[in-house]
Amino acid sequence: MNRRQFIQMGSFLSVTAATLGLSACGGGGGGGNSGASDGAFGQGVASADPKPDSIILWTRCAPLSGAPDSVTLALDVSTTADFANLVVSQPLTALAAWDYTVRNKVTNLKPSTTYYYRFRSGGATSPVGRTKTAPAAGTPVSQLKFAFITCQDWSVNHWAAFDELVNQDLDFIVHLGDYIYETVGAGFQSSGGETRHTTLRLPEGKPAAKGGFYASSVNDYRYLYRSYRSDSRLQALHARFPFVHIWDDHEFSDDCWQDRENYIPGEDSTTQGPRRRSANQAWYEYIPADIDMLDVKNPSFQNLKIYRSLAFGNLASLVMTDERLYRADHIIPESAVPGGASEIGSRYFVPTASLSQVEGLKMASATAGGLDPLSNVSILGNAQRQWWKDQMSASTATWKLWGNEVSLLRMGFDGTRAVAALLAQGLVAGVQSGLGIDLTAQMATLTGALYQDLAAANKSGAQPVVTYTNTIAALGAVPTYGGALAAAFPGQLQPDLDASLPPSLFLGKFVINADQWDGYNAERKDLMAHLKKNAIGNVVALTGDLHSIFAGNVCDDYDAASPTPVMVDLVTAGISSNSLFSYFKSVVDSSQAFAKAKPLIYTTNNDGSINNKFNTTLSSFNGGWMKFVETDAQGYAVVTLTPARLTCEFHKMKPTVAGVAPALPASSVIATVTVNAGSPAISVQQ
Repeated sequence: MNRRQFIQMGSFLSVTAATLGLSACGGGGGGGNSGASDGAFGQGVASADPKPDSIILWTRCAPLSGAPDSVTLALDVSTTADFANLVVSQPLTALAAWDYTVRNKVTNLKPSTTYYYRFRSGGATSPVGRTKTAPAAGTPVSQLKFAFITCQDWSVNHWAAFDELVNQDLDFIVHLGDYIYETVGAGFQSSGGETRHTTLRLPEGKPAAKGGFYASSVNDYRYLYRSYRSDSRLQALHARFPFVHIWDDHEFSDDCWQDRENYIPGEDSTTQGPRRRSANQAWYEYIPADIDMLDVKNPSFQNLKIYRSLAFGNLASLVMTDERLYRADHIIPESAVPGGASEIGSRYFVPTASLSQVEGLKMASATAGGLDPLSNVSILGNAQRQWWKDQMSASTATWKLWGNEVSLLRMGFDGTRAVAALLAQGLVAGVQSGLGIDLTAQMATLTGALYQDLAAANKSGAQPVVTYTNTIAALGAVPTYGGALAAAFPGQLQPDLDASLPPSLFLGKFVINADQWDGYNAERKDLMAHLKKNAIGNVVALTGDLHSIFAGNVCDDYDAASPTPVMVDLVTAGISSNSLFSYFKSVVDSSQAFAKAKPLIYTTNNDGSINNKFNTTLSSFNGGWMKFVETDAQGYAVVTLTPARLTCEFHKMKPTVAGVAPALPASSVIATVTVNAGSPAISVQQ
């Protein structure tokens, strides 16, 4: 075996063993390929998946002119920033077949060591990258500090978060997906972003049903990655810290499952294999990760396995799961929604009883067919689910971290109780203004009475028919004024109550988002049962996707009389994506069916400013496990981990001003969450 090992895999993926005492190759590529050209490094550099003895290094070396088959370049790695102490000086080749991207796995490195790296081609030299290997296996580690981020929409808000993060003292960054958004010019991207981000135009994009265009080919997806990676702030962050990446939905298609898209209700009945494979290839080219080679000869859309685990001494293990490529269809398909195919009732605002019933039927069908009962109601798929359990059982680290795309928290909503509270508020206000009687002291009693009446209402039609038996009794029992209130009810009070009633479909229990783990409850319970049965503690999920900030407990069974906390879920807001609050505000503003729920989402002050009521609404219906909620935010999270505790600071970004990102500091810490080792209990300081 040579002193300096080099194994080339299709030129794109290569492995180099570090060796002390090297001298730099002169000039550019040094590869001896006379048919290749020199190139430039317009997308910067990156490192990923730090292990005790290896790291993945990445760049794109675009040709200076034309479109040659290949470009020659060289990689230097050093223990010093001036590259005086080289451990790698290796010629490489960037191929047009991989859009001139290269990834090199450098092995034989020392644990817990900082390295510097650069790429050279002709007279061009890339920015210098800095990376750090993980501590050796089993080594005592006193502290780790890392950030976790997600959802960086080019067209919305700003990327000043990257300027802040690059100045942090971090060991690594976990990216939970939505690195790109596959749509450009869509309705949700119309609120405006930074003027420094030019308008994107997909080379082969297809028109989207709700406006704009979506990526449909490998050229489209490559264009998006090239564009996103052209931002100097993102480049600087990649050059500063190693990343650990996973994808979510927008790297392929919004709310996708396997190779299915969901732009139009019901269209996910059609496979999109070529498009999914294109998305896989572009992700593999532009996102460095220590994974097996993309199998371009495999005709399946499942031609790339990205779930994997890393370890950081004896302090932490990190499990990264893929929650899109293997997941089953949403439990209630859009085509099965009563009244016609719709995302409402399938992916969003789904009746809890219907969800549970259909999930049970699917599990029974799988069992009858000789399959694992979770086969058709799974996010992870059978193989990955078993792998996850094995990883959790085998880890001897103090903390078991889970890079998890979609939230594990129950986000339920009791429409009947919510409407009862709103009707009671309106009734008290109406009695005060119309009859001059103050019923503030009776608010709780009236809310309970209205809840009973709504629960007993006839909901067979589009609008509920309510008799108000309990409400009339509660009014009649008010001291001094009972008789007057009962007499006024039929002609004066009831018409206002009836006019305030929402459609019948609103009166029930729902989960607000069945695209996340709430929509795959049986598998969530199975995972929690594994942790609980095997006494596996200190498990914390690092979650993205939801465009909000949440902290809470994942319980063994949210539907039990007394759910038991098993682990913790920490959800960071998106770097720049529109918030969850803005989505629900648009729903109640634009949908007649949900218009009467507006007070549950927001109220408006006399000066036109908005009060966010959605935080309180979610907290009130999920108070047993939801410890912090901020639904209107962009931001990121920074975790400090020690053997004794995990501390997470949630940062919320300031908004753009006239298309310009705010000056630093561009964020504030709105909550600090602490989890002590040995218990899933959460404390929050605001």
